[in-house]
Amino acid sequence: MVDQSWQARFAMLILKLLHLVSKVLAAIGEFLEIFLNTVYANGGLSNLVQKLLTGRGIIIPDEDSDSYWSVIGFLDPRTDLLVHQLEDQVASHFVSDPPGSKLMADVCMMASKLAYENSKIIRKIITNEWKMHVVDIYECINKNEPTNPTQVLIFMDRAVDAQAVFVVFRGTMPFNASDWSTDFDFSWYLLPGIGRVHVGFLEALSLVDRHDMDSFTRMKDNVAKTRASGNATSSSKHTPASGLIEALKVLLRAHRNAKVYVTGHSLGGALATVFTTILFHNKENTITGKLGALYTFGQPRVGDKEFAATMTSKLNGADNRFFRVVYSADLIPRVPFDDFLFQFKHIEPCFFYTSFYTKMIVKEEPNKNYFNPFYYIFNHAVAVWELLQSFVLHFRYGDNYRESSSSTVLRLVGLFFPGVSAHSPVNYVNSVRLGPAMLDTK
Repeated sequence: MVDQSWQARFAMLILKLLHLVSKVLAAIGEFLEIFLNTVYANGGLSNLVQKLLTGRGIIIPDEDSDSYWSVIGFLDPRTDLLVHQLEDQVASHFVSDPPGSKLMADVCMMASKLAYENSKIIRKIITNEWKMHVVDIYECINKNEPTNPTQVLIFMDRAVDAQAVFVVFRGTMPFNASDWSTDFDFSWYLLPGIGRVHVGFLEALSLVDRHDMDSFTRMKDNVAKTRASGNATSSSKHTPASGLIEALKVLLRAHRNAKVYVTGHSLGGALATVFTTILFHNKENTITGKLGALYTFGQPRVGDKEFAATMTSKLNGADNRFFRVVYSADLIPRVPFDDFLFQFKHIEPCFFYTSFYTKMIVKEEPNKNYFNPFYYIFNHAVAVWELLQSFVLHFRYGDNYRESSSSTVLRLVGLFFPGVSAHSPVNYVNSVRLGPAMLDTK
């Protein structure tokens, strides 16, 4: 059953408003990326100014190169994994760690951050720095937003006899109105046996089209047809979620000892959750039986109370395979709203990190809908602390925690909009690395 409620109509109004400002947002984002990459390519702002004043040639960055970073990349330029900072013997066995290990969480978060970059950067970092193997980078086409496909990265810890297969969904692009539209969509679809699921996320995975009612009834049939034909398309042809499923099954047949780790930051975390839900809904036991863990970082809600209860039971067995990480005042995990009007719920539990990088395991993050007068004042005070802390963190933990100028600017923005700055990947990388050794429930 497709949602036709006033909430859905309200969601469509928000989508239309975001569409009106989409070109302005895109232009701002493009300018900012060009500026940051130009500064980077010319050795810093002071060198760039000197070149302008002296008439020396300015290096113009190539946006298709393996050195052209996104805004997210400039917020947090770290690319090395935590395992690389440890003894080789420890690093070589991280894939055999129990679910919730710090090392595995770090790989998932760093991969979720890397997914924002272009394909050349992704391949360079994973192959040359991480010494791992890229399988492919896929695209799921949203018919409502054909120019804004959902990017999905699949890579493995090694090319032969892999122990870990990572499925990474790209998150919300900061200046992409389409991504924000998906985050703030309130419409849902009743998935039998599961519960109500966010339509925007289903569309982002090329599973349904809200303007084509028959697409909802075809959703499972499409997966079945892909399974029967064994047709998994590559990044050059685009693939729906059904193609990703078949690609995973092919990999697991070739790497029988491998576990699957699904992950994403922001919108990517929501898509990772919906994708995993579809695996269970369609009884893809070949994959769910090999599911090592689902890690999400700052993800929005994706379903109703029934959905949350169903997936909580499926994803929190003896292995405790679901890890939903939320940092401090992050706004995105608090939408769509969990109240009597909108009725969205999170899968439990929540691994909540404070601005001191201490961890609490709770059913729901504090101030679950964000708009609370007390927390409004409190979050602004925390934003001041986060800004001050960012200047001294590297003195205690080393240069790996020295923040970029772009991150400092975002923290200044956070003095006025703390829920936005708290969503930065910088906070999630720091939470995983500076928090407890395990993301367990004990």
